[in-house]
Amino acid sequence: MSETQDGPSKDSWINRFSSVLTPRFFQNLSIALGIGLVGGLIAHSINMPLAWMMGPMLATFVASLLRVPMGVPMQFRSVILGVIGVFLGASFTPDTLEQAARWPISMIAVLLYVPIITLFITWFYTKIARLDPATALFSATPGGLTPMVVLGAAAGGNEQEIALTQGLRVLLLVMSAPLIVLLMTGVVASGHGDSQAVQMTLNEGLLTAVCAVITVLVFRKLRIPAAYMTGAMAASMVLHVTGTVEGNLPDWLLAGSLLILGSAIGSRFSGVKLAVLGRLAGYSIVATVVVLAFTGGVAWFVSQWLDLDFIAVLLAFAPGGVAEMSLIALALNVEPSFVAFHHIVRIFEIVLLAPIMAKWFQRHMQRKSGTTI
Repeated sequence: MSETQDGPSKDSWINRFSSVLTPRFFQNLSIALGIGLVGGLIAHSINMPLAWMMGPMLATFVASLLRVPMGVPMQFRSVILGVIGVFLGASFTPDTLEQAARWPISMIAVLLYVPIITLFITWFYTKIARLDPATALFSATPGGLTPMVVLGAAAGGNEQEIALTQGLRVLLLVMSAPLIVLLMTGVVASGHGDSQAVQMTLNEGLLTAVCAVITVLVFRKLRIPAAYMTGAMAASMVLHVTGTVEGNLPDWLLAGSLLILGSAIGSRFSGVKLAVLGRLAGYSIVATVVVLAFTGGVAWFVSQWLDLDFIAVLLAFAPGGVAEMSLIALALNVEPSFVAFHHIVRIFEIVLLAPIMAKWFQRHMQRKSGTTI
């Protein structure tokens, strides 16, 4: 960043932003969304569960394996997470607050469940997949892809292997969760939640947008995890619980958000060597099956103990992406507020514990190499 005698250049952020907006940037984005749109249309035509996310995700994943150059930048995903947050916030009602009296116990169960499953999958990646300890731990930790890659690399792990295993975890869980629900209940996740929901008026939409932007900025300042989604969800929740806003965003906006989110997940694998992906994919599939089996058992116990909906608890405990699992709950209309809150608790726990784990690994590696801190 260039500096003058008066301090940092005022247009430095403009230069950084404009440097990203190159013809190649728009080309890669257009290709990803174009392929995603085709996948979404095909998935919608065959009534695939959560078609507007599953279709684009699978289409861009296949295109990535064929080495098609494409990509969806994180800035786009952040905006989409804000839109999704508004949708999730609209699922809160005064009745939700009454039901929330039972949530603290299940949230404690999440806090206990996360480290147990993380340690087990870490053992699997270390002993069976033969990954080094740091790579295994940050591959097994069900947190966001970017923070796990950064912290894992700082702890001496392999960045590419962590990114691939984390990406495969989300991909496999997002693919399997709607299909498992379909097999168990016969219900297809439409991707549109309650079709009878009233849509926002223009004034309600503008008010919600302003409140969401302000809350997101506050949450970012406070460094709250997943600030774009949690901030927008908090603003929408307050507006809906108080009765200030009664409607939700239109279905076409949710479908577009799903398309971009699905395309972003699939395009993560663009440029990855097939040999590396193939080696890790087999282990990731086994790990995902184990995670789903363990999650199913825990979800059944918690749902029976607290008299909660089993599918809602299963989605709340499944260590997929917070947005993705919440969207599946929204599409099924099974307590999306419950699912979203439990995933936020999981993310908070990981955000607090992951830096501690990274520092411990740094010290461990330094002692092992005979250096001092």
